[in-house]
Amino acid sequence: QWYQRRVQAVVSTQSTGESLNTVQLSKEVILTLDTTRCGPGEVKAELEGPMMYERVVVTNTPRTAQLRFCADKPGHYKLNLYYANIPFPSSPFKFNVSRKSAGKVTTMGLDGEGLKIAYVGKPNYIYVSNVPKGTGLQVEVLSSGKAKQEVKILTGREQPNRHSNQTSGMSTIEYHVSSAGIYTVYIKWEGRDLATTPFTVPAMHYE
Repeated sequence: QWYQRRVQAVVSTQSTGESLNTVQLSKEVILTLDTTRCGPGEVKAELEGPMMYERVVVTNTPRTAQLRFCADKPGHYKLNLYYANIPFPSSPFKFNVSRKSAGKVTTMGLDGEGLKIAYVGKPNYIYVSNVPKGTGLQVEVLSSGKAKQEVKILTGREQPNRHSNQTSGMSTIEYHVSSAGIYTVYIKWEGRDLATTPFTVPAMHYE
């Protein structure tokens, strides 16, 4: 039981400067353990993810142990730590990784007049390129008073002004505004903002 009084908890997080509670999706985490007073032995680690065990690289030195891992799937994780093959007193360390923690999406492009101006009583269009397969595209258009506006996400041949051979990897956002003013457009993919969003659009009556 001697080591249970001496094994140090995680004392620093290098590179990311973040604790386990704010681990980012698909971003490498480097943790350093102080093992100065732990006696003979080495640190071993297992990372239990939402679907499978993830790889953890452990580098042991006479004074420290460094852990490197990457959480590639959103969900709940358990980091099991062992010293001399005996579990750490506080192990497993539990944390959650969400889709929102991954930062902004930079691979999808936006185009169309609806990025710059909107007209009351007419459909307004924004075109999204390089859209992955699936239903992860989420759009909200809010007035200055936070009122939600009507939004449709069009795919495939239902997209206006699109030939059938031009719809692969493309989606069209159709939105309507209820009155003149300034509106904020939020576009996300699986909970992550696109790189240039949110943004504001002025709306006016069409003449």
